[in-house]
Amino acid sequence: MIFEWFVSDVAGIVCSIMTYILVLYSQFVIVTVVLLPDPIISTVVQVSVFSVLSFLALLSHLRAMTTNPGTVPMETYNVRYSKDSDLKSAVLCLKCNSIKPERAHHCSVCRRCVRKMDHHCPWVNNCVGQQNQKFFILFTLYIFVISIHAMYMAVKKIVVCSDANWHSCGSLSPPISLMLLTILLFVSLLFGIFTGIMFGSQIYSIVDDQTGIEKLKNETATWERLTWKENLKEVFGRSPSGWLLPVMPSHLVTGPKSQSRKFQV
Repeated sequence: MIFEWFVSDVAGIVCSIMTYILVLYSQFVIVTVVLLPDPIISTVVQVSVFSVLSFLALLSHLRAMTTNPGTVPMETYNVRYSKDSDLKSAVLCLKCNSIKPERAHHCSVCRRCVRKMDHHCPWVNNCVGQQNQKFFILFTLYIFVISIHAMYMAVKKIVVCSDANWHSCGSLSPPISLMLLTILLFVSLLFGIFTGIMFGSQIYSIVDDQTGIEKLKNETATWERLTWKENLKEVFGRSPSGWLLPVMPSHLVTGPKSQSRKFQV
């Protein structure tokens, strides 16, 4: 089920809408300014690849935004558990009134404790946690790739049209075409740098088996450490064939190895 979760945060909603607008704007410029004036096979192939990557980016964004990041059920701690000796070592969240599993942290925006919370990202209007980290990483990967691709096609178009004095370079006037391509270059450069850094930091966190918030708080690892290969499989799935597709890994439904062994809720 795709639409299982949504955070009602104004800033996050605005950032998400901006993300869709910018991707659709890039698609518009690539098709109208780059493709239509020169519909040769190589250009059609490039635009087709760009369109597929854009679709995967937006689908990954949608899944990252509407998937429960791994929230802990609220109000799981009550009086009938208070005499349980095991709870002496439990970590309680007074805001959620629940037992906080190992590696879970409270998000003030989502107002819930999230398992393996990495950070709250306004661009996907959601926390990045145990259940949706794969979608967030794929979103940053595809945005990074289409940003590089868009910069390449925009620069190539500007160079070719400049050499031809903008003759036969489309139905739009040269100033408008140049303005659209310049904006595309700026947006692609900005988001390419941002998503490239985010993608790299996320992969490093997975391999290092430590989330962003755990590093920020300088928390000592008390959980069972897995190898870098096992950590990648925990996030992306057991089979590498599905790593690049925005689908939920089947093992997350039954519970990953990294989930808390004690005080499961």
